[in-house]
Amino acid sequence: MERRNDNYLSDGDIVRVVETYSDMLLRIALNRVKTISAAEDIVQGVFERLMRRRPIFESSEHEKAWLIRTAVNLCLSDLRAETRHGSVPLDENIAQDYGEDTFEVLDAVQTLPAPDRYAVYLYYYEGYGVKEIGKLLKEPDGTVSSRLSRARKKLRAILEGGNHGRQIQQRL
Repeated sequence: MERRNDNYLSDGDIVRVVETYSDMLLRIALNRVKTISAAEDIVQGVFERLMRRRPIFESSEHEKAWLIRTAVNLCLSDLRAETRHGSVPLDENIAQDYGEDTFEVLDAVQTLPAPDRYAVYLYYYEGYGVKEIGKLLKEPDGTVSSRLSRARKKLRAILEGGNHGRQIQQRL
């Protein structure tokens, strides 16, 4: 990572981070808030914090973990605000941009309780292990393992109907 004289992230580093992690952060936010506009706002908030604070990262893993933790925190704040004020999605047709199989799986994952959704996403889509997820979500490893186990059982039950469900079951 290139550093300016004051040891903070350079503008070039910020551009690299945005280009590298935008899609991942959007998927994480969509996992929690369920509307594309709210997810985009959260990703924008993550990058706004990055630009304002310009933290020093020890490694690329530390950088990625900071971004994920910030996105999770912003999602939680968004959900608290939604609970207080309510919200209405602006565009229900956005899901049609994705393939039908993808939508079926995402729809099934969306039925899981929020903490289980995060665990599934971080484990299967981002490749984190149980210990890493525990650190990111600030939960004991046993809790993360329980969430994953419970989520797998629920997803199997939801998806076991069609061919796609059988393919997912084999991976779970």
